[in-house]
Amino acid sequence: MWNTVKRSPTLRVNGVAGDGRDFVYLRSSRGGTTGFYNQSDPNNNNGLNTLSQRYNDQYFAQNITRATSAGLFAGSYHFSRPDIVTNTGADEADHFMQMAGAWMRPGYLMPVHDLETGDTVRTDDQMAQFTMDFSNRVFAVMGIRPAIYLNGNYANNVIGGASSTLRTQVVSTHPQLWIARWPNEANPAAIDVQNTNPNASLSSLYGPWDDNGNTQPWSFWQYTASGRLNAFPGDLDLNVANGGIEFVKDQLVPAVLIVDANAAWTSLSTWNSGRTPVAPVQGVGQVPRVGTLTLPTVRLPASNDTVILERAAANPTITLSSGAHNIRKLYARETLHIEGGSLNINYIPSPDSSPISAQFSTDVTLGSTASPGAAASLSVHTLQIDATRTFTLAGGSLSFNKILLSPSATQPAKITLAGNIQITPLSGAASTISPANGTGLSGFVDLGGQQRTLTLLDGAAVIDLSIDLPVRNGGLTKSGPGTLRLNAANSFAGPTTLNQGTVNLKMSALAHQTVLGGGGFTPGGADLRDGRLVFDYAGAASHASQVNAILGAGRPSGFSTGLLFSTALIDANTGIGWIDDGLSSLIVARTLYGDADLDLAVGFTDLVLLARTFNRPGVWALGDFDYDGNVNFSDLVLLARNYNKTLLAGGGGSGNIPFSPTGTFEGDWNLALQQVPEPTVLSVLILAGATALTRRKRPAKRPA
Repeated sequence: MWNTVKRSPTLRVNGVAGDGRDFVYLRSSRGGTTGFYNQSDPNNNNGLNTLSQRYNDQYFAQNITRATSAGLFAGSYHFSRPDIVTNTGADEADHFMQMAGAWMRPGYLMPVHDLETGDTVRTDDQMAQFTMDFSNRVFAVMGIRPAIYLNGNYANNVIGGASSTLRTQVVSTHPQLWIARWPNEANPAAIDVQNTNPNASLSSLYGPWDDNGNTQPWSFWQYTASGRLNAFPGDLDLNVANGGIEFVKDQLVPAVLIVDANAAWTSLSTWNSGRTPVAPVQGVGQVPRVGTLTLPTVRLPASNDTVILERAAANPTITLSSGAHNIRKLYARETLHIEGGSLNINYIPSPDSSPISAQFSTDVTLGSTASPGAAASLSVHTLQIDATRTFTLAGGSLSFNKILLSPSATQPAKITLAGNIQITPLSGAASTISPANGTGLSGFVDLGGQQRTLTLLDGAAVIDLSIDLPVRNGGLTKSGPGTLRLNAANSFAGPTTLNQGTVNLKMSALAHQTVLGGGGFTPGGADLRDGRLVFDYAGAASHASQVNAILGAGRPSGFSTGLLFSTALIDANTGIGWIDDGLSSLIVARTLYGDADLDLAVGFTDLVLLARTFNRPGVWALGDFDYDGNVNFSDLVLLARNYNKTLLAGGGGSGNIPFSPTGTFEGDWNLALQQVPEPTVLSVLILAGATALTRRKRPAKRPA
């Protein structure tokens, strides 16, 4: 059965040349574990078909090896024989696993139960029970649920004719539906499989599979039995997937746990992908296998694997401590500790697959409090943390695009910082931590009652990380060159310490309250060691007067007190300045006195700004560097001391700027005055006096 995703089957991708096929299902077996079946004598005219009429496809092992070697996703199917009244679903499943069990592992499509006989010899309830027994046996041995193949009659009338309870159980034990519907056997090429659904000509086609509200529950559609391939002259069954290649990858066997005890991610014995494959059982009287037998290679979960951490009867903890691991998706339902090494979850959400890359339905920890220096890293595009669950960041490095915290009426999801963490925007795009859909209490970030350091690297986006839900319980230190936006009503009492980069406080969301106050709690203020603190007041009022008053009160102590302060070295040449763009942003930063425009350098532009407001009321951005409310001679002196200097990275002193419009400080001042409308004589005299401050005094002559 050759297959394609939903696109033109003439487009070559991988697989069969010129046919653009992406995946294939291959028959491995039919009937139960005993007896013999001659497929050339289906009516048993010669009387040789015996017992459960076992049939092994002698080409299966060769076919599946060739298919995967050609780049196709491949899977196996078993044609069951419920028309033999003594056959059981469990025994048929055993035969299936004897023949194809080695390939019921990650890297291969889910095994399929082909149900298309038995309607005339069993009741609908018996057929449903046979089907469930088949699935339950596969699940008990392999830990996965098979898909089911059937046509509209078997879906709607046979399974659909069983009791309500049995119908529901069949659907739950066969979550993937492969439906057969051939609307145009005379001309199958005319079937618009890209835009049509299987039930277009028969609304009841899916039976109970669409009872849960999903109007198109099919995974695969067999749309013809008379298809053609360039390399094969006869009729073939052709199928289409209900989506693109990401959808097809969702139909692959997931990587699942096969242990109940605590285990290491890096151990082969932890995973179904590491289980030693068992060669197919030949069976008495069966036609010998054709071709060389090549069994799958044992391995750890890999790049196309959806990893599911779940053991229903146990609660193991899985620990990843070393190595680089790349998987497709992750569903964590058992405790996971990423204490070392790296885990990359590579799936980027697409319309034909899930909207998330990973889901934490249990507590997950990144890093180790016992070994805070251990290099543990996690990279994921979109992560959902379920209600009542905690994602603990004890250290290491985290790279992501979105983290969604689920709300709850009583216990929402949360991120807890149990150590310091480095965050890297995924692919340079803006990262967000925000609420997932739902009602109830919002998720939050818990600082664990300590001062935690978040090192944020710089990507291409203006905002590298936006935390769109509350931050609580502790203090936050921002390091790294990236820009962090706090976009919720935070309530942590510790200071916001800025070592590098930018912290943007969204005032309309009340994110500024932890710095400037409000909200009924004592704010921790902001320690401005380096970088820039931005009060984003779009949609709110500017707090310029409050900021100016706080800094004015703090200057006499060298900005060591107040809500806007600095524990970095502040000498006679450095202070804290601010600038308001008059539209939406007020910026505060530690810088040199004289740096009116807050570019961390004192140059000709700053000189012009001071000259334009000289001898008039002003603020820092206009030249009032001593916070006395006026731009005057003392401000000019402060600027002159730092002229043509820049604050070095990290706030560790100043360096020179090799630029001056005229080459001298006096010449630059005179040039600045020329740009001031009608400068007063007093201004000229005072500026000239300030010029003298920059000249080196000559030593007095010794008496002869």
